[in-house]
Amino acid sequence: MKYVAHETCVRLAPKSKILFYASHGQKEIVGEAVIKTIEFLTPIRVLEKYGDNVFLNRDELMKYASQQSSRTISKKMLVLAISKPKKYARGITYEKPITMAGEYLTKERYSSLFQEKMKGRGETA
Repeated sequence: MKYVAHETCVRLAPKSKILFYASHGQKEIVGEAVIKTIEFLTPIRVLEKYGDNVFLNRDELMKYASQQSSRTISKKMLVLAISKPKKYARGITYEKPITMAGEYLTKERYSSLFQEKMKGRGETA
């Protein structure tokens, strides 16, 4: 879940991969999943629809929804339902920090990340 500026600014699609980036300390890509659905829901609707199948509990979600004055419990947030979550055994160092806005990768760039990872560790494909 994430608040985004406009619902139309999202370039994600079902069946796309999403990578998980650890921004504190590690600054590495630590896992991935496949996007099943993309929705824009209020925090209350998220809890009604997904219940305990959310990575934040109710209190954490309400705190996140009210952290900034521009956020309210009536404002919709981007909600991605995922499948095939995979945590990498070792993180992949990325060449630059990734902001909260995220970053889009082409299939070619995604593939090159794993080639670079293997090359950096002396492994072969």
